Amino acid sequence: MIRLQDLAELLRDGRPPEPPPFAELRPRLPYPDGWFAVAVADELPPGRVLRRRFMGGDLVVYRTRSGVLRVVEPYCPHLGAHLGHGGRVEGEDIVCPFHHFAFGIDGSCVRTGYGTKPPAVQLRAREVQEVNGAILVWHHAAGAAPTWEVAPQSTDGFPAPFRHETTLVDHPQEVVENTVDTGHIGPLHGYRHARVRQRFRADGPSFTLAASGERAFPLAGSVEVLFDFVVHGLGHIWATAAIPRLRTAAVFQAMATPLDPVHVQIRFTAALRVDRGATNARSQLLLSRLLTAMLGPAFRRDLGQDFPVWEHKVYLDQPRLAKGDGPIAAYRHWARQFYSQPAATNGRPEAIRLNAR
Repeated sequence: MIRLQDLAELLRDGRPPEPPPFAELRPRLPYPDGWFAVAVADELPPGRVLRRRFMGGDLVVYRTRSGVLRVVEPYCPHLGAHLGHGGRVEGEDIVCPFHHFAFGIDGSCVRTGYGTKPPAVQLRAREVQEVNGAILVWHHAAGAAPTWEVAPQSTDGFPAPFRHETTLVDHPQEVVENTVDTGHIGPLHGYRHARVRQRFRADGPSFTLAASGERAFPLAGSVEVLFDFVVHGLGHIWATAAIPRLRTAAVFQAMATPLDPVHVQIRFTAALRVDRGATNARSQLLLSRLLTAMLGPAFRRDLGQDFPVWEHKVYLDQPRLAKGDGPIAAYRHWARQFYSQPAATNGRPEAIRLNAR
């Protein structure tokens, strides 16, 4: 299949596109256990139904008229219609587009489209959590119930964030590894004197890390940026960045969700807050909104510098680490807890297996 970027290249210079690197075609498995984003809360007002790809299948995400959030398997147990293609919310029920069978909040069939007794069937529901402006779904390869949740983070004084979504070839573990890979932020992102300020600290399914580096800003020259990371599982990254000299702070959120054995969808948010002490609160908020609108795309472009590397790299089970890399070994040891069983690789022995042992 020709990719859009390949077609654009062909139209531009008339040469046949080069085949994608082999690393881009190899499945990246297994799927890890944990919480993974399927939407942001603003996408789902009461009464709306969303269809989402999730780990090789589909999910249906909806909110009832009273505001109850539900995530269910997509196929009606009556005759298999897909609830995400024409299904609708009526009050507290989701209604199948085919025969108008309705299912209540508990997933049970409460009525048919022609007034007969509803069959004793149920939609299979998925565990869902709404936190930090995101809608997260629980996955466990062995079917176990959630044993932990993603903690809410403070956004006091920050405006509504800049948001961006993109789909690329990768695995969630590789995305999260970027937070501990202190060594790359100098060569790839232009920071100087990058260092770990507070060591990698694991706490069950979460870890924290603090780092810093100096970066040049227009009209301000080189300033120090202090990063603090809070990571929950392999699906939720929360970062704060303080710039004391400019009296400015930023919050970032990055969530990678596996769509299929090759692709992840990354949801990224960024918001900036100006801390001006006695400055009028309204003026401070307006300035924060302006900076978020101006610099949000710049932060997204900064993150985007990693994308082509992620898409074309391979996972090395035994990397040759060097001083200055950051706590990659400790991180990988921590990440092993999210693989309850080695998942299948669709019969492809060349699939990239991350911490599957």
